[in-house]
Order: sequence, then C-alpha cells, then structure tokens
Amino acid sequence: MQPPIRADRRDRGMHAAFSFSRKPRAPVRNSKPRLMAAVLFALVALATSSPPAIASEYGVSTYRPGLSDLFAGYLIAPGGTLTKTMFLFQDARENVTTQDGRFSVSTHTLSYTLALFAVHATRFSLLGTHWAFGTIVQVRLADQRLHAGPRGLPSPQQSSTVAGLGDLIVLPLILNWNFGQFHLVGAFAFYAPTGSYDADRIISIGDNRWAIEPDIGMTWMDEKTGREASLFAGYTVNTENTATHYLSGQEFHADFILAQHLADQRIIGIAGYALQQTTPDSGRGAVLGPFKGRVLGLGPLVAQAFQLDEHSINLSFKYIFEFAAQNRSTGDELWLTAAFRF
Repeated sequence: MQPPIRADRRDRGMHAAFSFSRKPRAPVRNSKPRLMAAVLFALVALATSSPPAIASEYGVSTYRPGLSDLFAGYLIAPGGTLTKTMFLFQDARENVTTQDGRFSVSTHTLSYTLALFAVHATRFSLLGTHWAFGTIVQVRLADQRLHAGPRGLPSPQQSSTVAGLGDLIVLPLILNWNFGQFHLVGAFAFYAPTGSYDADRIISIGDNRWAIEPDIGMTWMDEKTGREASLFAGYTVNTENTATHYLSGQEFHADFILAQHLADQRIIGIAGYALQQTTPDSGRGAVLGPFKGRVLGLGPLVAQAFQLDEHSINLSFKYIFEFAAQNRSTGDELWLTAAFRF
C-alpha cells in the first residue's frame, strides 16, 4: 500500500510556454530576420484583443493531476520505506484564437517524466500516529512546437527541446490514522524551483516559483469484497515567478479511484481527477488577464501486486483522457508506476 504522492507539474508535463513579461515590438514587413517579430506581433494581438484561454503561467498547474490513485489513505508501517518509480508520457496541445478570429497561437508538446518518490515512516509518535516524511525527484524531457501569426496565413514556427532535473517536491510531514475500513492520511508539501528554467525559452522543465500545499488522502477498503474507493485532495498556494512577475492563482485538486481487488492480486479500476483554479492569475506579468483554469480526467487502471523474496512490489498502468479543460493546456496521459516496500 502506498501513501499519497505529489509532484508534476506537472509533469506535471510541460505545455504551452509563452512569456509576456516583456513588451514585444511591432513587426517590420518584408524582412526575414524579423521572423520572431511576426510571432511577437501575433502574441501582442492576442493580448490586446479579447483575451485567449490560458490560465496559470504557461498553462500548467503546479500539482500534477493524477499523481495519486490506489491506497491514497494508507501509509507504510513504522520503520518502513516505500520507493516509487513513476513514468509519465503526455501529448498536450493548446490552440488559442482571438475573438475576432484574426490571430492564433497553437502548440504541440510531448513530455516525458521519470520521477522517484521515497517516503520513510519513523517510529516517532505525533498526534496519535507515526511521523513520516518523503521527497520526489524528477528527471524530465520536453519538446514543444509553437506556431503564431495571422489566422489563415502561414505562420512562423518555433521549437525547443529541453531535458534535465525538474522541480524538487518535499513532504516534511505525513501522518496516518486508521479507523477500521476507513484510512486517512494528512500531509504537507512544498515545491522548490530547482528545475531548469529560462524565461526566453518557449518551454522549461521548471516553474521558477515556490508553492506550498496541504493534502489529505482517504481510502475506504472492504477487505472481504476487495472494493476500494480512494480520494486524494489538496490546495496549492503559489508564489510569484520572480523572472516574469507572474503570480499563478491558487488551485484545488482531487484525484480519485474506484477499484476492485481480485483474488490473484490483480486490480482493475477507473481513475480520474479534477483540478479547479480558485483565484485568478495576477501580477505585472499576467498581461492576458485574471484567468482561472480547470480540467477533468478519467481513464482505466490495471495493477498487479506480487512478492519478491520478502519485498512487496506493485506495478500499475493507467491511461487518462483529459476533457472539459478551460484556460489551460490539455492532452492524454500514460502512467506507469512501480512501487517497492522495504
């Protein structure tokens, strides 16, 4: 069984990465060296006409929806350690057009994230349970193609590929309480801007902002029937990106799963999530306006648990389809997870 886990951004996958922190100049016609100016002209048009749909800086939330699923309300026994290796692939797109239809911006982003999550449950007693702590380290690769210009005409393309360490996620406090079939986890997490970031690139693998987040995980598990219902929810408070002076709004997120545990240690279920931005973007860099983002996701999950010597191993696979997105990038996701308990 596994505790709730936090991490990505995102991947957290990286999506449409535009920076409007600098005022672009108008393009000069009939000059090939002014290709970038044409892109900037389109972006200015998007900013000064009816605003396009994009919220949270770069159109990406701090919390990576879908990060938690099975056993969200459980924690390992005191003295134990859990490690999880997670692989996430996301194919995301963003299409933005001004209301008058004159200008458009479109992006296509492929991102790959390999994350290592480790949590250790100490024997130190706190609030009637045992204190645990954990961290998530990410290695990410993202590739993005961006087109921007007058709608209906050939538009210039920018492309960028970046790889390296992503933002570090630390959980200094994780607590767990068990009440028969009901299990509860409380946690506190913060994000450190350790990932590669450059405000002049169209994409980065770091957010360049700090964030704090209280979380709660709940699991109802019927050991006789093998039915499980789990929910993991949190509230993210972001700080300003000091490079762009952009303050992304606060976000509420909830991951959930309904699963059936079978006799041969297989698990089948439906996993999903919801993310809603509760306060608008602000700051000097939020020139497109005070938008709020939202997205829903749903898809199948299959898992297999088995023993290797004295160690318990859990492998899981899920494919999530995002829908009902508003003011953010969106795309389908493939998750592969291997969890080991020591």
